[in-house]
Amino acid sequence: MYNERFIREHYENKEDWLKGRAKGNGASDIGSILEVNPWKSKVELWEEKVGRRQAKDLSNVESVQRGIREEPIIRAAFIADHPEFIVEHYPFDILKLKTHPYIQASLDGELLYMGGNANLERQYGIVPGMRGVLEIKTGSYSTQRYLNEWTTPAVPRHYFPQVCQQLLVTGWDFAWVQAKLFRTDSKYTRGGDNSYLPQTFETFFIITASSPAVRSSFDTIIDGQVDFQACVDEDRMPWTSIPNKKRI
Repeated sequence: MYNERFIREHYENKEDWLKGRAKGNGASDIGSILEVNPWKSKVELWEEKVGRRQAKDLSNVESVQRGIREEPIIRAAFIADHPEFIVEHYPFDILKLKTHPYIQASLDGELLYMGGNANLERQYGIVPGMRGVLEIKTGSYSTQRYLNEWTTPAVPRHYFPQVCQQLLVTGWDFAWVQAKLFRTDSKYTRGGDNSYLPQTFETFFIITASSPAVRSSFDTIIDGQVDFQACVDEDRMPWTSIPNKKRI
């Protein structure tokens, strides 16, 4: 059974859910733990976990607010565009890997494929009855270089471990990453004109749990999580490959 790999914890409100998340390392943390997160280092995450640093309050950041506004809109559009899926969303649920309960995932959507999409079945080997993770991404771009990160066949490198941890925790068959990005004002390009870039850009990625890259990532994630959690439990700074002066 699919649900044998994880424990589902349900919380009644966002405040309690946030407290529950703080007791483990969610999928959004794994990029920092594996040192591929360009915004937060492993040491900074550890400092937050052991209480030596307050996590930055991003609630008033426009990109964060836009992400909160857009997520239900993107999910509703996905449901309308893909009747081949049953889509469920439990915003205050945390899924925990049974063997390592501090390895967690909170999902933007839970998918059950019912059939009827021949391209999905032919190209990705997804068949009726398979389960998947829906991951919704919003973001912004001010240059062609950053936009190009989203136009390749592969999900951006710093997000790949997050999706892999979700697949590790659930034991499900695939992840569908639905992304919508927005062009930022040209002031972010140091005065350059970026009006030639599209105002919005939408794309998606499908990642199958059977792919060699995903399968090989599971051991890497578990090893990284075990080492990091030991550092949290022992109040011991984790080893980092990023020198102090170059920490992001």
